[in-house]
Order: sequence, then structure tokens, then C-alpha cells
Amino acid sequence: MHNISAAAGTGRENPRKRILFLSAVQLHPALKNDTIKRLHKRSAFTGRAGYIFKERSENAMPNEYDNDVFFSQYARMNRSKGGLAAAGEWHQLKPLFPPLEGTAVLDLGCGYGWHCKYAADHGAARVLGIDLSEKMLAQARLKNQDEIIQYRLCALEDYEYPENTWDIAVSNLALHYIEDLAQVFQNVWRTLKPGGTFLFNIEHPVFTSGVHQDWIYDEDKTPKYWPVDDYFRPGRRVTRFLGCEVVKQHHTLTQILMGLLGCGFVLEVVEEVQPSGEMLQLPGMQDELRRPMMLLVRAGKHV
Repeated sequence: MHNISAAAGTGRENPRKRILFLSAVQLHPALKNDTIKRLHKRSAFTGRAGYIFKERSENAMPNEYDNDVFFSQYARMNRSKGGLAAAGEWHQLKPLFPPLEGTAVLDLGCGYGWHCKYAADHGAARVLGIDLSEKMLAQARLKNQDEIIQYRLCALEDYEYPENTWDIAVSNLALHYIEDLAQVFQNVWRTLKPGGTFLFNIEHPVFTSGVHQDWIYDEDKTPKYWPVDDYFRPGRRVTRFLGCEVVKQHHTLTQILMGLLGCGFVLEVVEEVQPSGEMLQLPGMQDELRRPMMLLVRAGKHV
């Protein structure tokens, strides 16, 4: 989830990143009112006043979450209103958390900050949640603030991943937006302390390789089957979600699991998410037993 925001420069440009300048004349009015902030001082990067996009890597994940239409729909979802208890994966993800007392926790793609607050409430000493959506972080600061939690506007690809810093790295439903997943795995390995844990939930490869990520329906709009195509061709997938076009990245199961092993991680848990017994009573949930939607992985840095 990326962000477009005003940013002042430091005078030194990182060659891995780009800065895009748009004058007030060039800027579309909708963007001006939505996600761009006016710079009232001269930019160290451009040497003149104006609007600039927040610096980000060329391959940084896309950000539909700062789109007003998309975010308004996302805010109506049960998981947005009800938090962890309303998330379909939580009954399986929660038991996978290691003991949190006294730990330093990094949340990659923290969204509303639900997992950050969970860590804080269970004794973590320090929590950093990063996300590339201003709208998500605004909700995190509103709903899930704590004195030990810091929220930071940053792409997963652009975070510095300081060496041997975190006990736990968690990521929930963000990694399927990342093109270079192997690089993120390497970064997480570096930033975890020895004995650290990497716990994440990613959309399942069977789901991301689904044609338009939707069922094939019969005449009565009843789901007939889930079509899978181009499974062994990883990369960009365009789908419709919450009424908007959304770009995701498909990764095969081999890429995900062998990518972790290649970095040195030890696989501790691999689970496919199924609805809980309670959720199976909800309309349409029985169909979620016909194909996996999410993949949970816990990997350890056993050195």
C-alpha cells in the first residue's frame, strides 16, 4: 500500500529511489484534495516550491488504499469495523504468535494497526508498524494507539531493515502486493535477531492465480468452480476488489517456501486458512472450503 504525500528532501538523493515533481498547474485537482499536501518551503530536491510525491522505490507496491472510493468500501468490511475477532484468519493466526512479553515487534503493512495493538497489549516492549497508506495509518493512530507503538509511513521495500533489531516480524495480507518477495525475505532475515520469528499471512497461490480472482458462476449466480490459470507464471495480476481495479503479485508456493529456506529460515508452521465453525454459518462461507484463500507461515531465524 503506497502513499502519495508531500515530502521535504534531505539534500542527498538515494539512487534507489525517485522523486516525482508536479507543479500546481500540472496537478490534477482530485489529487490535490485527496493525498497531496502543499509544500510551503523550497524543496531540497527540486530547488523550488511545489508538490512532490513521497519518495519510493521504482518497484514499490501499488496503493489502492489511499483511493477514496476504495478506502470507503474497505472501511465498511467486517475486519475494518470489528478488528481481529472479525478477521477470518485470526482463529488460526493468533495461536502462531510467539510469546510477546518484552519483545520488539515489526509489523510490515500494519494497516489499521490491529496486530500492533495486540502485541502491545500482550507485553511487547516496542512496536513499529509501517504502511504506505496515509488513510490506513490515520485509522491506526485513531483506533490502536499505545505509548510503545510507533506508526511510520513507509513502503515495505523502502524500510531500512536494521540488522539484528527485531524479535518478531509480522505481516498480514500485504506480501501479495510485493513484486520482489525474495528481497523482502532477505531483508526480514537481516533485521531479525537470532532466534527471531517471521510470521505472515499471504493470499494463497491458488487464489492469486485464479482467473480474475473470482468463481465461474452458473445461470443462477451460484459458484460452479474456481478457475486457475498461468500458475507457474509469477507476477502481476489485475483484479476487481471493492469496486476498484487492484494490482497484486502472484507467487507460487515454491517461491514462497523455498524463498524462505534460501535465506536460512526454518519453516515452523505452514497452514492454509479455513473459516472457523462460527464463520461457516455466515452466507457464502461454505464456498470458502472449496479452495484456499490465505496461507499462514511461521519461520524462525535459528542461528
